Amino acid sequence: MQPNSLIGQSVPRIDAREKVTGRAAYAADIPLEHPAWAVVLRSPHHHARILEVNTTAAQAMPGVYSVITIEDVPGEKTFGDIIPDRPVLASGKVRFLGEPVAIVVAETQAAAQSACQAISVSYEPLPAALDIPAALAPNAPAVHQPGNLLDRVSVSTGDLEQGFRLADHTLEAEFTLQRVYQAYLEPEACTVRVDPNGMLTVWVTSQKPFSDRDAICKVLALPEDQVQVISAAVGGAFGAKEDSSLAILAALAAWKTRKNLRLVNTRSDSFLAHPRRHPASLRYRAGFRADGRLTALEVHADLDTGAYASYGPAVMQLFTETVPGPYHIPNVSVTSRLVYTNAPICGAFRGFGAPQAAFGIESLLDRIAATLSLSPIEVRRRNIWQPGDLAYTGVPVNQPEALPAILDQAETEMNRLAAIPAAEGCKAGVGFALGLQTMGLGFRVPDDTSICLEWQSDGRVKVFLGAADLGQGLATVAAQMTAQALGLSMDMVDVSELDTFNVPNSGVTCASRMTYNVGNAILLAADHAVDALLSAAAGYLGVEKSSLIYSGGRIQRVDAPSATAIPFNLLAGRIIAETESPIQGMATFSFPYSPNTPPDLPFGMPHVKFVFGANVIRVEIDPQTGQVSPTHVTAIHDLGRIINRAGVEGQITGGVLQGLGYAFSEDMCLAAPNRWVDRFSEYLIPTVLDAPPELKTVLLEFPEESGPFGAKGIGEIAMVPTAPAAASAVRAATGTPPARLPITPQDVISLA
Repeated sequence: MQPNSLIGQSVPRIDAREKVTGRAAYAADIPLEHPAWAVVLRSPHHHARILEVNTTAAQAMPGVYSVITIEDVPGEKTFGDIIPDRPVLASGKVRFLGEPVAIVVAETQAAAQSACQAISVSYEPLPAALDIPAALAPNAPAVHQPGNLLDRVSVSTGDLEQGFRLADHTLEAEFTLQRVYQAYLEPEACTVRVDPNGMLTVWVTSQKPFSDRDAICKVLALPEDQVQVISAAVGGAFGAKEDSSLAILAALAAWKTRKNLRLVNTRSDSFLAHPRRHPASLRYRAGFRADGRLTALEVHADLDTGAYASYGPAVMQLFTETVPGPYHIPNVSVTSRLVYTNAPICGAFRGFGAPQAAFGIESLLDRIAATLSLSPIEVRRRNIWQPGDLAYTGVPVNQPEALPAILDQAETEMNRLAAIPAAEGCKAGVGFALGLQTMGLGFRVPDDTSICLEWQSDGRVKVFLGAADLGQGLATVAAQMTAQALGLSMDMVDVSELDTFNVPNSGVTCASRMTYNVGNAILLAADHAVDALLSAAAGYLGVEKSSLIYSGGRIQRVDAPSATAIPFNLLAGRIIAETESPIQGMATFSFPYSPNTPPDLPFGMPHVKFVFGANVIRVEIDPQTGQVSPTHVTAIHDLGRIINRAGVEGQITGGVLQGLGYAFSEDMCLAAPNRWVDRFSEYLIPTVLDAPPELKTVLLEFPEESGPFGAKGIGEIAMVPTAPAAASAVRAATGTPPARLPITPQDVISLA
C-alpha cells in the first residue's frame, strides 16, 4: 500500500456531524404535512382461535379513517424470509403473544390507540407450547400443521464410533441458552407517502430495503415501479431489521386509506413482534486423547424459532457449520433441529447461530483442559486448524495461520491479567475463548452486490450504494475504498441516499460481508469508471483513448508526457454538458465459491470464508451477592486488512458489551404467565457504567487474498467469543463451569 494510503486510517464517519447535531432523519422523523397515524392491534394470547373481529365501534370513532384486517390484503396474504408461513395479519388464529391482528389508521396517534381498544376480538384460547420440550412432547399443541418440527439437518465427517474408540477419555455436557433481544436504540418505524397516482414512497429503518420493496409489492399486488423504498438513518439493527413486517403493515395501511402516515413501534411492540436470538438446548459428547487432542465430537442441538420460521432454517444451518469451532476434529456428527413454539419469533441476530455454537465448543474445551490439568490455551493449540486443513463441511480453511498468532496474544494477556490481585472480599478469574464466524450468505444463495460510481460535473465522484448503513459505518468505508481506488481525497467522494429508484441493489446488510462485497464491487466499478472517463475525455479532446491515462483525478497524455496533466474537475462539467449523459462505472460482485465446493449439503451450506477472534476476560466475583464484575477485556481479532481502524475498534467495543449482556443479564423470558419480558426495566442490558474499566483491542492482519485490499468482516465476530470467555472467567474464579446463560448472581452463588 502506498505511503499516503487511506486504507487502515481512522477516517471520520461521513454521517457523524448529522448524527451528533440531531439533524439525521430517522424513519419516524421524515417530514410530512399532517400525517395520519397507524397503530397495530396485537394478540393478548400465546395461542388462540379467532372467532370474530368486530370493528364497528372502532370504525365509528372520531378521527378514524379505517380499520384493516386480513380480508383487506389485496395480494399475497402471507410472507416470509425463507418460508412464507407468516400472515400479514392474523388469519383464523394467533400463534404468539403480540401477533398483529388489525391496523387502525386515524387522524392522530391517540385516536388510533383509542380505536384499537374499541375493536372487539372474540378468541378461543388454545393450549400453548412455549418452549422446546413442550413443543416436542407427545400430543403437543400444533403451532403449524403437520407438526412442530420445522427443520432438521445432520452433518458428519469421519467415523464417529472409531473416533470414540481412539479416545482415552470421553466427556458429556449439556448447555442451555436463552432468548435475547437486540436492544437497538431506535424501535422499528416506517413513514409512507401516497402520491395521487397511488405510488407509495416508504421510508424504512431496515437492513434490506430492496427486499422490503419486493415484499410490499407481493402483498399489495403492485409492480415494482409503484413502490419506492428509501432507507432513513438507522438507529441500530443487529439482525432484527432484516424483518419486513412493519414496512408491509405500514404500506398496507397507506395503500388502503390513501393517506400519508407513520407507524412506530412502542418498545413493548419491538420486543414482542420482531425476531430475537434463538434459545438453544445443546448436548455434547467428546472423545479426546490424554494429550488433549480431540478424536470425536457428537452434538445434538434444538433451536426454538418461535411461532414463525423467519431466518430460523438458515440460523440452524450456520450454527451446525460452526459447532466444532476452528478446530480439526477428525470424526464429527452434528444433528440440529429447528422447532416451532408459541413463543416470540426468532431469526437473525448478530452472529446468526455462531454465538450459541461458540458457547458450546469453548465451554467443552475448558472442561477438557480441567480434566487433563492443561491450560485452556494449550488445549486449543493442540486442536486448532492448520494450513491445508478442511472444515468438517469439506471446505478449505482460509488464513488458519492467524489462529496460533491469536493464541500467542491471548496467552500473554491471560498471564498479565492473572497477576492482578482480587479486590478485598472478592474472587478473581481470567477466562478465554476463541471464536469462529463465517462470511457470506452461503453456497447457492444469490449473494450479489452492485455498485455504481459516477463522476460529477465538479470532478467529485458519487457512490451509488444500495446497502443500508446501520450505524456501523458502511457508507464511510465505501467512500474510503472508493477514494483509495481512484486516488482521490475523501472530500472528493459522496455517497448517495439509498433509494430503490436511484441506486443498484447492493444486497442485504448482514453476514459479515459488506466490507468484503461492497469493496470488491467498488474496485470493479472503479475500473469501469476510469474506462468511461477516458472514453469521454478522448472524445472531448479529439484524441485516441489509448493516448490517455488516468491517475489520481488527473488525465495525462501518454504521447505527450511532458504536457501538464489535466485535473478532471476542469473538464468534467464541459464533458457532461456536451455529452448530456453521465460518466459512470457499474459493476456487480458475486461472493466467490470454488467449483469444488461440496454440493451434497442443504441449500445455503456450506460457507467458505471464515474470520477468527478471541476474548480474554478478567472478572471479580462477590461470593456473598453473586455479583460478577468484568474488570478487563482484551479482544484479539484477525481482520485481514483493516480499512477503518476507528470503525473496527467501535465494532469490537460494541460487540464485547453486547456479548457481556448475553453472558450475565439479558433474558427475554416469561415475566408472568401471559407476559414476556418486554421493557428495559426488566430486560437488563449493559450500560456504559457496566463496561469494564479496561477494554483493549489487539488487531492482527492476515490479508484475505480475495478481499478488497485484503479485508475481511468484523461485524459479527466481535460478539461471538465474549459469552464463552466470560463463562470461562467465572469457572476460573469459582472452580465450577457454568452450563447456562445468562449467568445470574443466583447461579454464581450456587457455583461458588
